[in-house]
Amino acid sequence: MSNHQTITYLGRVLDQKKHAPISGAKVSLTYEGNLVSTYTDLEGIYRLNVNFNNSNSLQGRLSIQASGYKSYNSFIRLSPKQKDLGDVLLVEPSSNLHSYSNIGSSSNFSSQSQTENLIPLPIIIAIMIVMFLIMAIAIKPSPPKSPTNRRSTASNIYKQSDFDGFTISRKYLLPHG
Repeated sequence: MSNHQTITYLGRVLDQKKHAPISGAKVSLTYEGNLVSTYTDLEGIYRLNVNFNNSNSLQGRLSIQASGYKSYNSFIRLSPKQKDLGDVLLVEPSSNLHSYSNIGSSSNFSSQSQTENLIPLPIIIAIMIVMFLIMAIAIKPSPPKSPTNRRSTASNIYKQSDFDGFTISRKYLLPHG
């Protein structure tokens, strides 16, 4: 005799650009010949009631359709321990980006590459560092020039070594009278 239990899985549907909730989106889950459908509430949250048997996991296909957005389809693995399916970000039809899912720790086997059009993070960081360095160099003030004394004095003209070996007699230093 099998032990069946109903587990409620939660998820949220958001607009990818605005990160705003999408209400009224149709969310369907097909698993082991069963189909469960529901709609998102005002906060973009959906609840799927799944009849779970004794197995440790179920595989299914999650489909989401919302007016004004591209349809989302993904294969997922459901676990009785992980009930949060995470966020699904939908894109508008004119966008070149693919819908993205952040489905908790459950496995997500999407048929489309989700990072196909995304720029790798290290490249973005390198570009930002180079731009920062260019800005720092452009903004950096030149060092202040210290004023120089252009007045000539004996100490500036002659060095002590110039006077070595000379003896000045006192008779030349006394005033004539």
